[in-house]
Amino acid sequence: MSRDVHRSSMKKLNRSNSDDDIHLRPMATLIHSKPTSHGAGETSFGARDDGSSMSSSNEYVAPSPYQNTSSAIAGATRGYMTDRYHVTAIPEQQPTVVHTYELSLPIKLLPGEDDVKLKEDITYRIHNRSIPYRGDLIVTKYRLMFVTKPPDPIQVLVDVPLGMISQIEKIGGQTRSNMSDGAAYGIEINCKDLRHFFFGNGKEQNQRRNLLDHLTRLVFPFSISKADITNPLQFFGSFFALDYKKKMCPNVIDEGWTLYNKMKDYTRMGIQQNSDPHWTINAEINKNYALCDTYPDILVLPSSFDTTRLQRVADFRSRNRIPVLSWYSRETYATITRSSQPLTGLANRTCDDDIELLRKIADANVNQGFKLIILDARPKVNAMANMANGGGYEDYPNCELEFHNIQNIHVMRESLRKLHAAIRNAAHDDKTWFSDLENSNWLFHIRAVLTAAIRLVSLVHNEKRSVLVHCSDGWDRTAQLTSLAMLMLDAHYRTLNGYMILIEKEWISFGHKFFMRIGHGDKSDSERSPVFLQFLDCTFQLLQQFPSAFEFNEKLLVTIADNLYSCQYGTFLLNSDKLRTDMKVSEHTMSTWTPILRDRRLYLNPSYTEKSDKVLLLNNSSRHIKLWKNYYCRYMPGYRSTLDDLTQRYTTLLNLRKKFTDEINHIRQDGEYQQQQQQQQPRLLSGTLYQTPISTTTSSSTQSKSNVVQATATFMT
Repeated sequence: MSRDVHRSSMKKLNRSNSDDDIHLRPMATLIHSKPTSHGAGETSFGARDDGSSMSSSNEYVAPSPYQNTSSAIAGATRGYMTDRYHVTAIPEQQPTVVHTYELSLPIKLLPGEDDVKLKEDITYRIHNRSIPYRGDLIVTKYRLMFVTKPPDPIQVLVDVPLGMISQIEKIGGQTRSNMSDGAAYGIEINCKDLRHFFFGNGKEQNQRRNLLDHLTRLVFPFSISKADITNPLQFFGSFFALDYKKKMCPNVIDEGWTLYNKMKDYTRMGIQQNSDPHWTINAEINKNYALCDTYPDILVLPSSFDTTRLQRVADFRSRNRIPVLSWYSRETYATITRSSQPLTGLANRTCDDDIELLRKIADANVNQGFKLIILDARPKVNAMANMANGGGYEDYPNCELEFHNIQNIHVMRESLRKLHAAIRNAAHDDKTWFSDLENSNWLFHIRAVLTAAIRLVSLVHNEKRSVLVHCSDGWDRTAQLTSLAMLMLDAHYRTLNGYMILIEKEWISFGHKFFMRIGHGDKSDSERSPVFLQFLDCTFQLLQQFPSAFEFNEKLLVTIADNLYSCQYGTFLLNSDKLRTDMKVSEHTMSTWTPILRDRRLYLNPSYTEKSDKVLLLNNSSRHIKLWKNYYCRYMPGYRSTLDDLTQRYTTLLNLRKKFTDEINHIRQDGEYQQQQQQQQPRLLSGTLYQTPISTTTSSSTQSKSNVVQATATFMT
């Protein structure tokens, strides 16, 4: 297959975001200074009025003109923003606040979150209060806050990371003078974690427009102007992650970046480097990402396949994403491989090298070779439609093809939007909650993903078949299925470290487009999609049905979901392994895994059974698939999240378990010592056999274990 055909197909398959021009006007209280570090914070649906704040991580981009990169950072194309920015002088109507410490805020900011970018007198309406609060809207490099003014007690009612902001809209008529006094007039902010806020404006000329312009510049710099992103400092300087890194661990690579070792993970599965008869760990074929720039630089391929033919296979696969190994069973030789769709087109083209590679993958399974199962995550009608754009699917001899009805990124984005609307409406009137939830189809899509993953597990585990998984480009639905199947098949990925390694392997190194799917710094949502959030949701479903099979708890999933949008860390900022290497992400940002590794007890599950290595077979009936309330509903007025209570309960239980474990170990050691001492004494005293204290030790150990069981039962109910 020629490269021309491949390039033509790629042009048709590629999609870029559109960006609107925004005309900026001066604003009285825009403060421009050097980039600062970060701070995390959250509030409730309409925000809390009790002065409390919640910590959360999120992303943000610097307040300066940058260039749009919505279609860059996907494959070979890139774009980043300028390191330095220049803003014309802004007339001030009130004293300029330069540093956050001058504000005396009742909240602790994060290291490096020193400078204020915007301070505006404004009103804020909360859902259960008829009279709006008056206060200051304050924006730092990391977050947006609303701080009340007297006569109300000084408190932070809104605290949201800038990267969490999804949309900023004007509400009300074009001019304040044409509206009645009671009509809503101001700016509404919608967030990616389902929060929304309404801020009212006064009658000053252009106040709302100026506020909208400057907020847009601060939150969505990639929607302002376009730039070629090639310089790490220019790119990361637009996010809070760079400032946070400088404050927390300058000139040091933090431990989260070294957690995942590609070679070590493959050898753990049982693949021996340079000596395995079936599979080869190849560090040369994609060296410097020469074969595929959205794949990792180390690939595992069938040992018997001639690597000189791989370039022709790459030309025949979308984005050059050839079939490579994801998971291997050393007991059954069954494998999970992944790729993108073949570029068959309407002419139903074929590639002999591609067919041969799939045959070698099937032959590597010495127990169930001959036929390879191909699991196409797309609905068949979608796969057929892709043929018109140069894509397609395999119609190969000695392959069995299955289609699964997982919808594309645009359907999933719309489903999440409807879920947001359902939760938002339920905050005011819950009469239509169940119908709104059903109409969103969110749980239907979660179930569809799980159903396909269960089928994959069944083929690999029960039938011992080797399976190739793909969708269109192989970085969205494919990652969902391979990672979920590996989670159910392999107990290693159900440990705390293993789960983070799984995400690094199947999502980050294999090129899920985090920058595009999250929409970092870009107000356009045409490439956004909650693909990774669905994976976390599916993991939650597994946690509910198998509470003792996972070393980690629900708090880990919520933390990852928040860090997904935060830009406090560099883990989810870029689209591919190549870009992370080229941009030296570990030198300029911290890993999101580092704080988790440093405070791992917060994320441990006390019910975890360490020896549980069974395969998880999920029940995917509708009544067993539940809404993840502690994530989606946590900011809903009236909803009380159980996450904090569970975290406290888990911590207490883990401390008890440690106490009893230490007690058991002490008794055991004491018993062993006494036994050794006794062996040195005569074993017959007055004609009676001396009784060693083994029985006493056993009894004490049994009692301690019983205490652990009773404590567990008490704290888990």
